[in-house]
Amino acid sequence: MAKYRSRYPELSFYVDGVERKFSGGVYEAKSAAEVAVLNRLSDAEPDTEEPAQVDEEPKAPAPTKRKANATSSAK
Repeated sequence: MAKYRSRYPELSFYVDGVERKFSGGVYEAKSAAEVAVLNRLSDAEPDTEEPAQVDEEPKAPAPTKRKANATSSAK
């Protein structure tokens, strides 16, 4: 869902009474409740290096138009 960074490598926080912990200063939130708690923490910041929209499928590039082959009727 969203990725967060902390200057502390093993920052701990609680969501609904369950302890959650950053690993290496990074935590990937998997629920809206985790995001709500992380947004209130002063020691956690959203990671802006990667896009937050993980659920969206990549779009295929638009097909390119080709020129029609020139045919000649002269012999």
